[in-house]
Amino acid sequence: MPKPSSHVTERPPIVAVMGHVDHGKSTLLDFIRKTNVAAGEAGGITQHVAAYEVLHKGKKITFIDTPGHAAFQAIRARGANVADIAILVVAADDGVKAQTLEALESIRAAKTPFIVAINKIDKPNASIEKTQASLMENAVYLEKLGGDVPWAAISAKSGTGVEELLDLILVVAEVEGLKGDASIPALGWVIEAHRDKKRGIAATLIITNGTLSSGMSVRAGRAIAPVRILENFAGKTIKQAGLSSPVSITGFDELPIAGEPFQAYKSRRDAESARSADQTSEKITRPAGAASDEIDGVFRIPIVVRADTTGSLEAIEHEMRRIGDEHSQVRIVLSGIGDISENDIKAAASSFGEQTVVVGFNVNVDAVALERARQHGIRIEKFDIIYKLVETLEKILKESAPKRSVEEITGSAKVIRQFSTQRNLHVVGGAVNEGYLERNSSVRVTRRGTVIGVGKIKNIQSHKENVNRVETGGEFGAQIEAVFEIAQGDTLQGFTTVLK
Repeated sequence: MPKPSSHVTERPPIVAVMGHVDHGKSTLLDFIRKTNVAAGEAGGITQHVAAYEVLHKGKKITFIDTPGHAAFQAIRARGANVADIAILVVAADDGVKAQTLEALESIRAAKTPFIVAINKIDKPNASIEKTQASLMENAVYLEKLGGDVPWAAISAKSGTGVEELLDLILVVAEVEGLKGDASIPALGWVIEAHRDKKRGIAATLIITNGTLSSGMSVRAGRAIAPVRILENFAGKTIKQAGLSSPVSITGFDELPIAGEPFQAYKSRRDAESARSADQTSEKITRPAGAASDEIDGVFRIPIVVRADTTGSLEAIEHEMRRIGDEHSQVRIVLSGIGDISENDIKAAASSFGEQTVVVGFNVNVDAVALERARQHGIRIEKFDIIYKLVETLEKILKESAPKRSVEEITGSAKVIRQFSTQRNLHVVGGAVNEGYLERNSSVRVTRRGTVIGVGKIKNIQSHKENVNRVETGGEFGAQIEAVFEIAQGDTLQGFTTVLK
């Protein structure tokens, strides 16, 4: 048997911080690393994935800050896959929420060991006991409460309990026996990627094994970069990075996809040979029309999307798929990373016309693109918060979609008596079970569960007086115009047809 490598050593844990929006994930990291990211976030919501390295009791811990907004479920899932340990942050004044469960699902799917941090214990309405109970209801059984999930009660704002939480991370890491081989070229994951106007394409990487040094080359899918500018999480230029380190590399020839594995090679030639042997990676930017389906009577607004990072673009696409209904939708026809350019407007104008909306997230618009859009009547919308982007597109879709006839049920009634029939005019008496019946509305007549036809209320009376409407519980007499007989025991369902 081969001898184990002498370079295999203990590896610092990579920790993903996860949980519901506004439960204090970024505030916790702020306290740990003594910086202030949360206050600078647009709308107070973390919009990107970032990685940070801290020192606790002489040992390194790498943290991945995963965004809390619902749009970032896929990114949070990826964070759990990359991480060795997850921290599930739950606010003591709010308990388990929808995104807490999404994060928990991601953690369990990745089979990642996790620690619960019950945060905001200093809030006036905080209840650790209620939060523990809500966790138990979702099959999270805490230590000392009949379970085996480590937990700590903390205040990310004041720092109470944070030392104990960091201690727990080191304990779990020791139990997991995390190891790495520093002698091999680095392996790991792309956490984020973006285009920098001055420096080119840059990516944030997490090294899960091996060592990355200046002079090597890195490949992630089809994207290759020579390791010339290597920076640590603080933006300081370094010559070498080791196990569990977050680093930034600039100079990729294509945009790497966030969540993609990367590998380091001794030379660019080796990296290019590996790329040639693997041509299956999917590009993030789709050609015009690739997101469409067959024209099937559904109204669709074509959308061109430009975002600052692959993570943002993924989240925007995720949210756009939820906009609309079976009658009207938005359709991404072109997407990519970087500022809105003249080519985006040209593509929109030539292929899709004035109906196209060009959307930018945390990006600028070239002056030439702006003028071109004005000439062609192309609408450009810029955002820095995703839910504002979604709200605007929902409004545009509602305003642009053609009106359609929609049937709205107003109420139902039972026919108690059939008085007379003269030609197509039927006089009946009945009682309203639900909602209301009103003069000039249509009624669907049902007999023993079968619809026998549709009529129209020509007149309706209550207590022998003409009225416009009879509501729930009220008895009535009505003249109904219909080409079929209406009998005792029939059900009348009132409805109106409106344009929407």
